[in-house]
Amino acid sequence: MTSRIINAAATLGDTSLTNIYTCPTNYKGIVKELWLTNVDGTNAVDVTVKWTDTSASATYAIISTKSVAADSYLRIESANIVLEESDILKVQAGAANDLTVSAFIEEIYTPT
Repeated sequence: MTSRIINAAATLGDTSLTNIYTCPTNYKGIVKELWLTNVDGTNAVDVTVKWTDTSASATYAIISTKSVAADSYLRIESANIVLEESDILKVQAGAANDLTVSAFIEEIYTPT
């Protein structure tokens, strides 16, 4: 079994639900840690984190409308969110250009 560690990151430029990571074909992705950083020096920002189980055509909330203080962060360590092929990690900010997302993911090769 082969594995690799990757980073997925984004600056959320608007308030739509944004795809941060899609698990590639023939892999399982384990989100080990997630950092949600408020880069606005003045205002708190709400954050929502979801994942889509593509095989079930369903999306589930992990965090819903959690406030992150100005110039602060929310760290989810030991997250261990397991994503299968084509599953998607998504994040939404309550204000445009105020939130950056960094996900640290272990991808495990699972040949068919």
